[in-house]
Amino acid sequence: MNRRSVAARDGIFNAGLALLLISFLASAAFSQRADHLTDEEIELIRDEQAVDDRMDIYTRAIERRLIAIQGTGSLSKDDLKRLEKETEKWGELPEGSPSELYSDIYRILDEAVNKIEDVADRNAESKLFPFAVHILADYSRALVPRLEALKSKTASAREIALLNDSIGQCNDIIEASSKVDKPDPKDRKKAKKEAAKLST
Repeated sequence: MNRRSVAARDGIFNAGLALLLISFLASAAFSQRADHLTDEEIELIRDEQAVDDRMDIYTRAIERRLIAIQGTGSLSKDDLKRLEKETEKWGELPEGSPSELYSDIYRILDEAVNKIEDVADRNAESKLFPFAVHILADYSRALVPRLEALKSKTASAREIALLNDSIGQCNDIIEASSKVDKPDPKDRKKAKKEAAKLST
């Protein structure tokens, strides 16, 4: 085999090895971000069966990602205290690049919607269903302008696309909520008691 053939063979081998290494690293990176929720958040959701309370967890999970993206510098003293106090229960703030955290936000919104749809399919008469819908919708209304502000500060096409996906999801949630009568927040405890009786 002449030198040119050997060099060509070695070049193909090295290129193949490089592609294999890149594939492995990409796979490892993806596996690290396979979950859009932290272990602590997953545990909180698993432990809380009431759909309205699950919405509170989802919205707080999104809030923690916004804090991770923007930093704690703009938080009030009360917000900083809350963040410090909840660390034991919620764990540290989620880590990741802005793109990864924006992807988390969309996937959390999507999971929250799926949980509500599950309740609607299994128990359309659930007393907690309208509370869950409007907890998520009210949060979505407040979230949209914040996502728009973040979008105006990035030049990344990927980040803009991810933010647009979440904004679209929020708008869908808001639109869907218009078809569900909004309950009085004062009646939430009563609804929870009634739901607990029905589940026993």
